[in-house]
Amino acid sequence: MPIPKPETAKIQVPTESFKPRKPLEPSVKPLEPAVNPEEKTPETVEAPPRVWEEKHVPSSPLSRILGFGGLAAKLAVGTAAEIVRSGGKGGTYNALVSDSNVEKLAETLCTMRGAALKLGQMLSIQDEAMIPTKLAAALDRVRENAHVMPKDQLHHQLKTELGEDWRSNFQEFDDVPIAAASIGQVHRATLLNGDRVAIKIQYPGVAESIGSDLLNLKRLVTYTNILPRGLYIDEIIRVGKEELTAECDYLSEADNQERFNEFIQQSGMDGKYVVPRVYRELSTSRILTTQLISGVAIDKAVHLSQEVRNSIARRILQLTIHELFNWRFMQTDPNWSNFMYNASTDTVGLVDFGAAREYPKAFVDDYFNIVWAAANEDEKTLVDYSIKMHFLTGDESPGMMRAHIAAGMVVGEPFRSHEPFDFQKSRLTTRLGQHTGEFMHGRLTPPPQEVYSLHRKLAGAFLMCIKLRAVVPCRDVLEEVQRTYYS
Repeated sequence: MPIPKPETAKIQVPTESFKPRKPLEPSVKPLEPAVNPEEKTPETVEAPPRVWEEKHVPSSPLSRILGFGGLAAKLAVGTAAEIVRSGGKGGTYNALVSDSNVEKLAETLCTMRGAALKLGQMLSIQDEAMIPTKLAAALDRVRENAHVMPKDQLHHQLKTELGEDWRSNFQEFDDVPIAAASIGQVHRATLLNGDRVAIKIQYPGVAESIGSDLLNLKRLVTYTNILPRGLYIDEIIRVGKEELTAECDYLSEADNQERFNEFIQQSGMDGKYVVPRVYRELSTSRILTTQLISGVAIDKAVHLSQEVRNSIARRILQLTIHELFNWRFMQTDPNWSNFMYNASTDTVGLVDFGAAREYPKAFVDDYFNIVWAAANEDEKTLVDYSIKMHFLTGDESPGMMRAHIAAGMVVGEPFRSHEPFDFQKSRLTTRLGQHTGEFMHGRLTPPPQEVYSLHRKLAGAFLMCIKLRAVVPCRDVLEEVQRTYYS
């Protein structure tokens, strides 16, 4: 199902509009840096400068086909070599997921980027019990690392989108990226009026190669049997294609970002969160220019005080609940770096809205009943709505049914009591992992398509709370929504 588009009008920017212009008047005061180098406080967190590896993005159809074909050949050779080396001990599958092979897989996905990297990132959030440890480690590396474009390819993209005189729009443009992901990389720049901005630049050929990339990946997975059947790889690929197609349209992302900011403002939460302004005059379907916000990624805030970490975690949970149940519009990418904490303003900056999507009211209403049932240990309601929403068919084995109920009870645990919930001590992920084997063998139907993005975000919110070692009350956040539903 394609992601519904907000009604905000899209502004197509013609190339000829990017001529030297008078400096813009500053309309948004840049946020103060989170860290003042001359006045370090106990709340200061510093990260070492990132060192990027530059590699051209394969942009032609032939180069991408050869990339996947080369990976298949390397895996076959590596598997044969490992079987010979081990004397056949451990079997073919263990040889396939050898250290050497998973390194080749991660390296190829990082080089190809686009749909290949997106699928790797989607798989990296699966429970480790569902994916071999070595493969999970490789996919985690894929999620955290991507190569960046060399300067010649970077500048070509800027010329293509903003015109030959693209530099005339900026006082400064930093050729070294500050972030890189599956479909693009981000650079700092300063506009003529002094505004500091972040410019997201899409990799060449990514949008055009989505379908063929995913087809080649499916063939590779089918040929190698590297992933277990219970993952429903066909569904993951289908959903990945829809998500990636939407994410490649940066004007749609601009719409999402502005719409999200409206929700924040209308909810009276603008003092807790910051959504960067979009610069429409410097944005196209392949370039997105937004206000640069300061701060540190959530995973770098782990050394802050317990009080601050609790405050951040509670805001993440509160935002997630509001997105789903109040707005029915959610930013579904829980990457650590999409949430930036600014200690000097005590705000959480929110970035990257390419994966934002809307959920139908009927779906959200039914899903709330599942969450509320899990929070209140109501097994019958949990099962009834799980069947209604097609998480279950009703014909599952007793073992599968018990595993589904037990997993639901674990997920509902943070919302069960008004007392502060200790996310780290609760061992939520470990306890959920205990049921994975049953899910792999006993699941009779893939989950609803909306769930792939939704559960990625919900799992990410829990993982952020665990990472922050948060101890926070959660029940009242859900009760606020419950009063709205049943008032």
